[in-house]
Amino acid sequence: MKQPGSRDLSIDYLRTTLTLMVLGHHSSLAYTTFAHFDKQHMFRSTAPVVDVTRWVFFDYAENFNDVFFMSLMFFVSGLFVYPALRRHGTFGFMRDRLLRLGLPFVFAVVFLMPIAYYASWQLTGRSTGFVDFYKRLAEGGFAAGPPWFVWLLLFFDLILALLLIPLQRWMPLAERSVTTLREHAFATFAIVLFLTALVYLPLLSRYGFGAWTAFLTSPFSFQISRIGLYALWFVFGFLIGAPGIAKGLLARDGSLARHWRLWILRCILAYNALVLIPRWPLVRQLLSSTGPLEAVLWVISCVASCFGFLALFRGIELTSRPWMNSLSRSAYVMYLVHYVYITWTQRLMLDRPIHASIKFLFVFLTTVLLSWLTAQVVLRIPKLKTIL
Repeated sequence: MKQPGSRDLSIDYLRTTLTLMVLGHHSSLAYTTFAHFDKQHMFRSTAPVVDVTRWVFFDYAENFNDVFFMSLMFFVSGLFVYPALRRHGTFGFMRDRLLRLGLPFVFAVVFLMPIAYYASWQLTGRSTGFVDFYKRLAEGGFAAGPPWFVWLLLFFDLILALLLIPLQRWMPLAERSVTTLREHAFATFAIVLFLTALVYLPLLSRYGFGAWTAFLTSPFSFQISRIGLYALWFVFGFLIGAPGIAKGLLARDGSLARHWRLWILRCILAYNALVLIPRWPLVRQLLSSTGPLEAVLWVISCVASCFGFLALFRGIELTSRPWMNSLSRSAYVMYLVHYVYITWTQRLMLDRPIHASIKFLFVFLTTVLLSWLTAQVVLRIPKLKTIL
């Protein structure tokens, strides 16, 4: 991860905002009305820690995040792939990604996730100590937890780098085509919407919303219905970033950035349509099942939110802030370590007679602070600083 000043401020701040949204998302899952904890199979629970205090607003808020933010994370990650490939070469790029993504993933899965999930294991009533839990986890296959994003991003990076070897001669044409999108934001939205539906809806219909599986073996887990979705948005980011983000869809003077208010409005309307329309009594009377309608509205909301956030961060004037730059530099480490702080802080607050909103704020702010402090320590170690 580079210093904020060496990359576009708007993309760095967008990436940081998405990271904070991940922390907020995981902080809220203990307090949604649909949360449940399975003592017999804790990994089938909706969250490692589930509290008795709930707030329906968290259903609305966490679902807003869930619809789009990981797709946009893959998009942002894809933006800098081609510049890095040109700078390092194919095998230099692959070696760099294995170092920057592979090693942190292994460390997180082998050391951090067991600590995080031990807070959950204690709640099953079968805890005989951390060592016993660690042995059980190792024998059954380590759980990836939130670092699933890191291994899947690494996988996409390596596959794309290899595919580009025979396709390299087509890249100048792709770059020229991408630059024409500067004034065609809505047409691009329509095309991406169609492609998103094409890769997501068939898998959703076949496997359902919540099914996860492992690639070859644990802990290389992924959500089956979304694997095509994430691959599409990663490739989309790769193409948009190939000629430089200032030359195409994300141009500061392009139609997407100029009309950022309209794109944010579309984002809000699309998500509320997803929440409200399938629940209208008339719609329920007309349709035997609202599942297909919800799936289509989900896709529209996903794409509208991604475009809305891109338009917002490219369209508004951002001023460099030291505190935001510090968060930006720390974002990767914060993502890697945050789950430990979330599960144990939620465990600390468990079943206390405090409103869910207060618990959430305590968990979220504590997690942000401790994750940031951890990053400050880690990034002062020279060898780790070069990796992270």
